[in-house]
Amino acid sequence: MDKIIFICTGNTCRSPMAEGLFRAHGGEEKTGLTAASAGLFTQDGMPASENAVTAAKELGADLLAHRSRMLTPEMAKNARYLVCMTGAHYDRLCEQYPDCTDKVFTLTQRDISDPFGGDLETYRRAAAEIDAGVRSIIERLSA
Repeated sequence: MDKIIFICTGNTCRSPMAEGLFRAHGGEEKTGLTAASAGLFTQDGMPASENAVTAAKELGADLLAHRSRMLTPEMAKNARYLVCMTGAHYDRLCEQYPDCTDKVFTLTQRDISDPFGGDLETYRRAAAEIDAGVRSIIERLSA
């Protein structure tokens, strides 16, 4: 099955929320794509941040089992879509993986601010933006 990989910096906040919300809204069934997430600058095995878990849960997604992972060349090559949280992530991916530029997109037209280190309200705002972007992607890919 083809994968849609959500990309952020550390893979503990934004991209896990996007992955979880994609699943929670039936994105895998509706689009035929398996959701995953990864970071551009992270270490493998870290859990999603506590506030990301809480904010995502309020919107119906379960991030408790999430563990961070670094985006690898193999993951990038094998993905159908690579969905970035910011324009800077987009630029970095296109630079790092020039053969993948046709499948790199940003989640929304505006950057999703990194809530890392912020309070729960900061995470809720990011989660709401991510949720809207994820719902839009599901709608477009289901059509």
